[in-house]
Amino acid sequence: MGIKPPHRLLYVALLLGGGTSCAADAVISGRVASADGKSIEHAIVFVQSPVEPSPAIATSPAVMDQVNKTFVPGLLPIVAGTQVKFPNRDNIRHHVYSFSRAKNFELPLYKGEEAPPVLFDKPGVVKIGCNIHDWMSAIILVVPNRHYATTDADGKFTLADLPPGTYTIVAWHAQSRDKTDATTKQVVLSAASVDIDFKLSLMPVKSRPAVRGARWEQ
Repeated sequence: MGIKPPHRLLYVALLLGGGTSCAADAVISGRVASADGKSIEHAIVFVQSPVEPSPAIATSPAVMDQVNKTFVPGLLPIVAGTQVKFPNRDNIRHHVYSFSRAKNFELPLYKGEEAPPVLFDKPGVVKIGCNIHDWMSAIILVVPNRHYATTDADGKFTLADLPPGTYTIVAWHAQSRDKTDATTKQVVLSAASVDIDFKLSLMPVKSRPAVRGARWEQ
């Protein structure tokens, strides 16, 4: 017996709706580990391409604080087009700067939160320093779009809210010996979730000098 037209339309709509739901639930997940299989925490996994249109400047900038002569957080992933504030909660002046290719800027000697926010409009690794306290350092990783994740203690990550398509996925870590081009993976995402793993070779952690008095306290 054939399906009557109204029911047929409902049947097709349910099929289409079901397909959309499956695609929306599909994610890219996996794990980042070293060559010997140890989990790597604090790696950033992100979609390198395709690149979405640049978002409007966020109304609430990201924040990299300065507390006890230390940048907090020491690693800050943001999306290109984001502004970052560098408040100074110490009772001395700091002089924040970066000479990185992705962003070159300086915030001359200041106290408190009066320094203007800095716009990070190009993807890349931005190394942050203080011109007064040589041991202060941090990294801002500017990724091309909002699809990124930070690995947990087990090295696991999940990229959600991705429509079906073909993606280039990159794994990055501040201590990685590998260039990002060497870590890329092509992923075809349809209605089913995809699981991928990355292997990174990490350099030894450099010991940070003990916090000491500034050579010029102000």
